[in-house]
Amino acid sequence: MNMEMSSNTKAILLLTAPLLLGRGKRTNSVKPLSVSEYDRLARRLHECNWQPADLLGPKSGAILHESLPGLDDERINQLLERGFLLSQAIDHWQTRAIWVLSRADPDYPDRFKRRLGGSAPPVLYGCGDATLLENGGLAVVGSRNADDELMEYAESIGHSAAESQCTVISGGARGIDYAAMHGALTEWGTVVGILADGLEKAAMERGNRDVLMDNRLVLISPYDPKAGFNVGNAMQRNKLVYALADAGLVIESDYNKGGTWAGAVEQLDKLSLVPIYVRSKGDISNGLRALERRGALPWPNPATADDFRGVIDGKQPHQGDKAIKQSAFSLDCGEVVIPSQGNKEEPIVQSAPAVGTENVQTATPADALLGVVEQLLASIEKPITASNVAEHLDVSKRQAGDWLKRLEQAGKYQRRNKRAPYERVVQLNPLFH
Repeated sequence: MNMEMSSNTKAILLLTAPLLLGRGKRTNSVKPLSVSEYDRLARRLHECNWQPADLLGPKSGAILHESLPGLDDERINQLLERGFLLSQAIDHWQTRAIWVLSRADPDYPDRFKRRLGGSAPPVLYGCGDATLLENGGLAVVGSRNADDELMEYAESIGHSAAESQCTVISGGARGIDYAAMHGALTEWGTVVGILADGLEKAAMERGNRDVLMDNRLVLISPYDPKAGFNVGNAMQRNKLVYALADAGLVIESDYNKGGTWAGAVEQLDKLSLVPIYVRSKGDISNGLRALERRGALPWPNPATADDFRGVIDGKQPHQGDKAIKQSAFSLDCGEVVIPSQGNKEEPIVQSAPAVGTENVQTATPADALLGVVEQLLASIEKPITASNVAEHLDVSKRQAGDWLKRLEQAGKYQRRNKRAPYERVVQLNPLFH
């Protein structure tokens, strides 16, 4: 990967990174911006047509005076004055083949931006082939302290993923994470490891060198390459594992405690980024049973590579789709909860006219939801397919296809034949017929 770092990325590092050197201790007392603080600043800069790199130029004084939303000018100045420390850190990373991507870079993972919005990490440190970050795949998570039987099961999942050309995405921790990643790599599969700590050490390990150089493994972290273990960082890392995936499999979890449980519950109850499966073979723990009661799906144990790929590609119901439907039917007809196009942590409640009627009070909730879908698709001017809609609204392809068929039946869209894309029907004013 090109090691050249953009000016925007340098500015973002100065604002958000601890820039750890030596024994991994911060050499400056000023506290870097948190993800939420940086997001507020970035939004304000964008509103003013400025970029982070402008903070390093002659305009910085005026920008700081005008654009800081509740942030201390002096703190920002102290962070930006760490240029020499940054140059030392960059040299240190480059000698270890560690690259850095910021949200301002075109190679930054689109799934993070699209699915996490403002909570996406401002910077990512990595080693290996960054193009693997766009592959999607299966997120495999589980307990650090797993017995031999569970370790063998996790490794078999890695084998199956490799055979089906599906990337394994995991947290790189000992136990289940390591077993699944190792299983995929031994079968010449591809793996994404999202680390909460110790990226520099992992990048230098002899066991990782060959697969990193073969472009079969990429290791990334939103935390400084020298950062040590921190429970909070490990918990925040969980959503990143799911955000890069097409589906998630929880192989083992404690009940109501631990990072695996918290990450899965966050997906099921709040984010719904991907369908969540739980292991359905062997002794099933109370934690897995509780996750299933919350909406997780039993892993279907696909017997062939094609079946495995089919599960990852969404041929099973997605609890995110179910959440949309259930939310719509639990509201009055005029209100529909739809996922935010930015940060999905909060729903947007919109009043929406139902398709084919002027009185929303007499419409069904399904009609109200379809009206919202039609409004969201109005920004797409070219003909569309189910795949386009699925990506635009971040739902399954099957759900997108169902909506398009209903819009066609309602006379809102049409297509020339069954294989052609859908085109919006232009409603002419009766005066000009």
